[in-house]
Amino acid sequence: MKILLVTGKLAGPLVKEVLGKSKTPHRVDVMVLPVSVIVLLSTENIAEQLSRMGIKKDMYDLIIIPGGCRGSAKIIEEYTGIPAVKGPVHANDLPLIFELDDPSKYLSPDKPADEVIRGRIIARNIKLLKELEDSLSPENGIAIGNIIVPQNPPPIRIISEIVDAHLLSENSIIDRVHRYIDDGADIVSIGFEAETPHPDKVYRIIRSIKKEVDVPIAIDSLIPSEIIKAVEAGVDLVLSIDLSNIDKVSSYVMDTPCVFIPYDHSRRYLPKDPIERTSLLARIVSRGRSLGIKYIIADLILEPPIIGDSFKTLYMYSLFKETHPKIPMLIGSGNIVELMDVDSIGVNALLVMFAMEIGISLVLTVEKSVKAQGSTREIAIASQMASLSYLRKTPPKDLGIDLLILKDKRRITMPIEKDGAETVIVKGYRTEYKLDPMGIFKIRVDYKDRYIDALYIGKKGKILIRGRSAEEISKYIVDNGLVSMLSHAIYLGRELAKAEEALRINKNYYQERPLFVIRKPLRVKRIAYKED
Repeated sequence: MKILLVTGKLAGPLVKEVLGKSKTPHRVDVMVLPVSVIVLLSTENIAEQLSRMGIKKDMYDLIIIPGGCRGSAKIIEEYTGIPAVKGPVHANDLPLIFELDDPSKYLSPDKPADEVIRGRIIARNIKLLKELEDSLSPENGIAIGNIIVPQNPPPIRIISEIVDAHLLSENSIIDRVHRYIDDGADIVSIGFEAETPHPDKVYRIIRSIKKEVDVPIAIDSLIPSEIIKAVEAGVDLVLSIDLSNIDKVSSYVMDTPCVFIPYDHSRRYLPKDPIERTSLLARIVSRGRSLGIKYIIADLILEPPIIGDSFKTLYMYSLFKETHPKIPMLIGSGNIVELMDVDSIGVNALLVMFAMEIGISLVLTVEKSVKAQGSTREIAIASQMASLSYLRKTPPKDLGIDLLILKDKRRITMPIEKDGAETVIVKGYRTEYKLDPMGIFKIRVDYKDRYIDALYIGKKGKILIRGRSAEEISKYIVDNGLVSMLSHAIYLGRELAKAEEALRINKNYYQERPLFVIRKPLRVKRIAYKED
């Protein structure tokens, strides 16, 4: 296929460099128009220029212009007789389209290629994941409420737990259930105190949730009275059955899916040796079957890193799966995420990938601490990535979905027209700070109600301005004359933008302090420099 790629003088060198590295089956010619920044031209301007330069039908099969150009590329076909489409906004993404067998089939004259291709990739992913769901059956898994948990993934199901439910109001619990479902939870678990029974609260809370949502609900308790009341309330999954409670609850949970753990609560006994732990779990499972419990899920209890040897626990999961391939397994992320001062995104994603490899069908997450908040969403996305990777038989990259929040895959530097510009280095540049006579602002983030608060104190009194974006708050400030100095306006724009990002990613915001701090390792070795 003969393709004409149109660009401007500023982006021309980068376009040619990226194209030179692209593995494309097409013959691609680059035409640099006599304009510095091509996106400043409308598509009609581009059409007129190409027509004047003698570009006409039969010279090329397709014309591609930058995705940021204003207007429809259809007008270029009217002028030249050659079909025209929009490429990506950034030149670095050109390989995405030049690796296509026929870009004209996929790209649009009206939308940038980024949007079109991403939309197609997402549609394909949704189709694959829906086909996966349709292929599941209770014969090869366990029905928990309205979902099927397969004996072996994919898919991996996500359980999000609400801890200390006995301390929360029913409205707060319902709100959290809705949030977890919205973030991708398949099952919501309710957790209470470890030692103090709350059977009546268990019954009431589960009944309330069941009236509000059609999603499987689990009870996380070792206390027999709570488990029994939860089953009476219609709970869909019981966590956890161990050596101390199995005989007391077995007659109540025969038809309710249960998670079995290798633990004896009466003796606080959890074997550390892999063979002992897997053997204990196998004995409890065997006991459960003899008592008539039909639907069994296994959890070896993931240990925290370093002090608990989490790698050894993963090995235990693998050992048990080899000997019990038809029993679905569950793994909890809390002992890893909560006990590491590391951003949860990568930790959750890696744990999900391990779960897929081992054959674990359920991941339980607890968003108890601030650093663990958002784990439901992270695990849900990681689960979809793992499923797509498995189905496509590729590593979990270039899937159309990702968990790249703070970093990007490629460096994109936007070209600027700097010819003839005076360059000023402002490192260390300082000027005397003057207070705005109109007043001052104190800025904070209200994470509970999801607002940015800007408190004005000045000549016009005291005003609390609440909004969810820096743009709407800054416009109100300007429109109401609450700022009179340009330096103050720039300062507010900077701080409000930081506050908006902090609200969006659930990061702490401190006025006049950086949003992120790049850590460095502790220096414990003396650096030896060579002498001249």
